[in-house]
Order: sequence, then structure tokens, then C-alpha cells
Amino acid sequence: MSSLDWGIVALYGLIMLGIGIVASRKQTNTDEYFRGARQLPWWAIGFSIIATSFSAASLLGGPGEGYTHGFLYLQLQLGDLIGYGLVIALFLPFFIRLNLTTAYEYLEKRFDAKTRSLGSLCFLLFVIARLGGLLYAASLVVATVTGMSLAAAILLVGIVSIVYTATGGITAVVWTDVLQFAMIFVGLAAGIWAAVSAVPGGLGALWQAAGEGGKLAVVNFAWQPDNVRSLPTALIAYGILAFAVAGTNQQSVQRYVSCADVPSGRKAIFLGWFSGFVGVAATLFLGVLLFGFYALQGGLPAEIEADGILSHFIVNQVPAGAAGFLVAAIFSAAMSSIDSALHSLSTCMTVDFYQRYFKPDAQEGQSVKIAQGLIVFWGILGIGSAFYVASTGESLLPFLVTYTTMFLGPLLGIFVMGTVIPRINATGAFYGTIAAVILLIITTQTEVLTVPGIWRSAITAPVAVLLAWVISLVGTAPPTQKLAGLTLWHQPHLKPVPRPGLGDEELDDW
Repeated sequence: MSSLDWGIVALYGLIMLGIGIVASRKQTNTDEYFRGARQLPWWAIGFSIIATSFSAASLLGGPGEGYTHGFLYLQLQLGDLIGYGLVIALFLPFFIRLNLTTAYEYLEKRFDAKTRSLGSLCFLLFVIARLGGLLYAASLVVATVTGMSLAAAILLVGIVSIVYTATGGITAVVWTDVLQFAMIFVGLAAGIWAAVSAVPGGLGALWQAAGEGGKLAVVNFAWQPDNVRSLPTALIAYGILAFAVAGTNQQSVQRYVSCADVPSGRKAIFLGWFSGFVGVAATLFLGVLLFGFYALQGGLPAEIEADGILSHFIVNQVPAGAAGFLVAAIFSAAMSSIDSALHSLSTCMTVDFYQRYFKPDAQEGQSVKIAQGLIVFWGILGIGSAFYVASTGESLLPFLVTYTTMFLGPLLGIFVMGTVIPRINATGAFYGTIAAVILLIITTQTEVLTVPGIWRSAITAPVAVLLAWVISLVGTAPPTQKLAGLTLWHQPHLKPVPRPGLGDEELDDW
């Protein structure tokens, strides 16, 4: 890292903090802090949707994937399109029309408070389990490519993410996500330029070498249930997993409910998918070019693993200036995931637990302070978790990391049963979901049923719905008036708008 590289990274960090400070001037109430008062432009929310899921692991794993398997991973973007399409068709109108702050408020309106808490708790466990891992993985890469100590990298990434997320709320998160996603593309362009300009023949030579290595295939039609690079698996298993993540994960839903209306939310989602498609394609393209580069150079050192290819390339091949942009891109990818995790954690804990159970009459300013304090708390805990992993080398919270992925399927099941099957009542939804989680854990632990991880959501979601329906048949059906505006088959009650000039009697009749 030259002085120029460090200057680029430092400037990027200052801009992030500046956005947080500017956004903080408007954060006087929870609607501003959690949803940006629904005044954020749909295109910014669209970029934020994909930036949230584009972590440092994505930026480093994409080139590694392209280097090893070519463009086959691009098939998963078709599964993403199916998932986002189902969200638009089944969930988006409810999230926006009901004026929600968290996705799990819908569950209380449709079922009851305990089902809402169950859904929110599943999400919280999922995010808490991966927060320390996100921070550790990002910091490890930053330390590798910059030469700074791992401890310094953990503190740097963690503190910067905490400061601008806590001060600026969702507005800062969305606008920094936009800048971060743009920086990711700048970094990828710098990497592609460095690879192309480093060999005689440029792009043509690299492409030819990649073709000779069999890295240009895009589609694999074979039925391979345990292979994510198989088209059927990408469409069915990953499509349902993407549906679960995009439709029940507060990190995504918080973007939808920040849109002004349903058409804006729809456009934001499609823009998020398209920009994600381009982003994944760009990382795979860089990986394919790196395969060609090292094939022409006599091969990659044996000790370099797939996920370390980009870091190795930055350290050894990328010139000054371009390296700075690539490192800033890694910072961007890291923080776009961490800030979203912190803010969504804070939102759920504040809205679904603090305001719901402990302080229903809390004033706006007090709730905002609680939310900011929770971001700082979880950020510090995440830093501590990253230090723990760094010092011991052990996997942090292995049980949660392994089994919280199981919660996504049942969580998807709760929302599907709520919007699609009116006969399911609150008792069925709550106990059917818990039973589905327990059943899957038991069958997986005892190896009675061996299910590839990517298929778990596709199996547990319908199992949860079926169990909830059976349990509900024992009890009474939800009253029709309680379902108004909460399922696909029950339209909301609309208040009549009287015509002007009507007398009192005519108005009563109207």
C-alpha cells in the first residue's frame, strides 16, 4: 500500500462519516430514523437492497468462484429473480400498505403478539450469529491487503460502521450503501484493468486462456441437488431460499417499507436484482480473467486458496492507486453488510420488543436514543466477537451459525400461511412453526433425513405451513373481519368518501 492508496482509503472513510453526520440532522423521530420518513428515492433503495447482501465475502468469493468454476454461479441470479418476484406478488403490498416498520408487525396483525415475537426472534438469532463472523472475515481481508494488524483492522471497520450507522439511521445506511456499491464497481474495474494491462495481448489473451481452461460455461442443466451450480437447484432450492431472505429478513424489508408506495417498492426491488446480477457477473468476470492471467504466468502458488486469489493479486500485481480503490471496495462490501445488520437489529429490538412490551408510550426522541444505543451495543459486541474468533481460531457460536439457517424456512412459512391460507389461526401458526424447527433439527441431528443445506428452506417452509394448517383445524377459524386487508383473498375495509353537497339524511344513506 502506497501513500496514494492510503489516501484513497482515508478519503472514502471520511466520506462515510460525513454522510452519517449530515443525515443525523434529520433524525428527530423513529419514522425518520427507521424508514427515512418514506422519502428516500426508489433507485437509492434499490442499490441499497443489493449492497446489503454484497459482503466482503461476496467481493472476494466471486473472483475465487470465477477462477475455479467460471460463470456457472451466475445461474443463482435466476433463483434470485424468482425469489424477488414472489416477494412482489405475495408480501410487498402488505408491507407497504399497512405502514409497517418491521416485517414482524404484520404477524401480530394477522395472528397475535407471540407469533410476531417468534418471527422477530428468529431474525435476531440469525443476524446476531453472523455479525461477529462478518466483521472478522472483513477485517482479516483488510489486514491481509493493507499490512495493518488484524486488531487494528477489526477496530477500524467496526468503529467506522458503528459511528455512521448510529448517527444517521436508515438514511445514512441507504446513501452509504449507494456509494459503497459504486465503489465496489470502481474497485472491480481497477482489478480488471490491472489484469488486462499486465499481459501481452490484453483481454483477448486472457479470454482465450480462460476458454482453453473450460471457464466460459454459463449453464449446467444436470439434476444435481447438492450442487448450487446446477440450474434446477439454482431455480428451485436457491429460488425459495432467496424468497425467504428477501421476504422475511428485516434487512431487506426495511428497504421496502422506506419506499413511498408499492410501485416504488416494485421498481426498487427489480433495480436491486438487476444491479446484483451485474455485480455478480463482474466479480465472476474478474475471476475468469485472473484464471487466464495466472495460466499465462505459469500457475497460481499452491498455497493460495480460491477466496485468497484477489488478495494475492492486489498485493503482488496491482499498481499504486488501483490497489487503493480495490481496498476501498473491500471496505465498502464489508461495511454495507455490517451497517445493515446493526440497523436492522436495532430496529427489531426497539419496535418489536422495547416499544411493544416495555415502553409502548415512549416518546419519539427516547426511542431514537434507545435505537442508537442498541447499535453501539451490538457493534461493540460484534467487535468483541471478532476478537474472540481471532484469538482462539474457534468458530463463534457454532450451534447458532449452523442452525439459524433452519429458521429461514419456517419464518418464510409463517408469512406464506398468513397471506395465502386464511384458515390458519394464531395457535396453528405459532406451534406449527416451532414444530417444524424442532422436527428439522431432530432429523438432521440423527441423520434420519440428509438434506443439503440449500434445500432446507424449500422443505421446512411447506412443512411449517402443513403443520400449522393441521393444528388450526382443531381450533376455530379466524373471523373474516379480522382478515380484512391481511390475506390475498380479503380486501381491506375502505372508508366511503361522500360526494360533496349531500344533505344530512343523504349523507347517512351514503
